[in-house]
This record gives sequence, structure tokens and C-alpha cells, in this order.
Amino acid sequence: MMDEIQFKSAFDAVRFALCYSTQQYGETMMAKRLKGESVEKGMGLVGLDGAGQSGQIRREMWELPDLHLAVLIARTAPHDTPCSCGRPCCSKRRPNEEWRAAITWLTEASTAFVSGFSHYRVRRTIIENIFTAKKQRKSLNDIADECGAHRNTVSAQNSAVRRWIEGSRRAGRKGNEKSEEKGVEEVAWAAMERRFGELRLLETAVTA
Repeated sequence: MMDEIQFKSAFDAVRFALCYSTQQYGETMMAKRLKGESVEKGMGLVGLDGAGQSGQIRREMWELPDLHLAVLIARTAPHDTPCSCGRPCCSKRRPNEEWRAAITWLTEASTAFVSGFSHYRVRRTIIENIFTAKKQRKSLNDIADECGAHRNTVSAQNSAVRRWIEGSRRAGRKGNEKSEEKGVEEVAWAAMERRFGELRLLETAVTA
């Protein structure tokens, strides 16, 4: 096996893979999933420093269920990438289609977890909020105004979507115990931690 970088966590490994030369992989993983295509053998092995390891990590991610793959991409992929098209309107950045595809997939899937009237723009904005830095998030009032939805609708859908992705804690019967419901993101990261540990990609796996 080639000398490989050891990462502190699965998050660091996935972040490395998705940030590493995001333009070299062609069509995104989520786009291929939506089309029912398979991943190429040796995906990402393009002969550049770091490309082999990035490709290995991406192949392991490909083995995850669609939901878990989408959550990890939404959490770690850059929201935009450099652009050098040279057009007068160019801002030097463009949306990262890999991140956008994951957000779209999660927005569609979230329909099953909200009750009553399901508002697509509300759900998409909520999901974008979850996977955006806190200082850049929109308030529930702002989402309601922007999407033309009632504040109560936004609040209810925000709670439902966050519980699905992030999980929740509930007080026990006596009020002094708490039960924890794991969200899909925690489950996805746990799967990656186990797999990367088996592959000895994590520092803890090497030093343990």
C-alpha cells in the first residue's frame, strides 16, 4: 500500500477528498447516483499528488446508501469553487454542483418527514441552513418572508427536518433521564469512522 496521509477523523478525510481539486472528477457522485450510473473503477486516480487517496476515499463513500452519501457531501463539500471563465460578469467563484446536488437530493427526500403542507422552498432553505456556517444562516422569520410561508409552517418543518438529520434528545419518564434519537448524519459519520479505521486511514487506528 502506498504511503498515505493519516487523518484525525472521518470528517477530515472526507473533507480532504471533496476539497481536493474539485474540478478534476467530472460529473459529481450525486449526479451519477441520480442517473443510476456506477462509479468508475479507480475513480480519482489521475496521477497527481493526493489524487489516489482522494479517489480511495470517494470510492468508500460511494458504497454508502444514497441518504448517507448526500448528508456527508452536504456537510463537507465546498459550497462554491474557483471560476476563471474570464467573462465580464465573473465573480471568480461559481456554485459547486456536487454540494448543490446533495442539497437537492435531501430536499426531495425530506418530504417524507414533514406533516401537513410541504413547502419545497422552505425545506430546501432549511436544509441549506443546516449545512451552512451559523453566521451565514437565515432566521426562520427570514425564511418565511422569502418563501411566502407562514412562520408556524417554517418552524414546524424546521423542527422535523432537523430531527431527521441531526437527531434529538428527549427527557425520560422521570424527567431526570434523557433518551437520544440519532440523526442520519451521526449514523453516516459512524459508518465512515468504522470503515476508515479498518483501512488505517485514521491516526487513532494507527496509534491505538
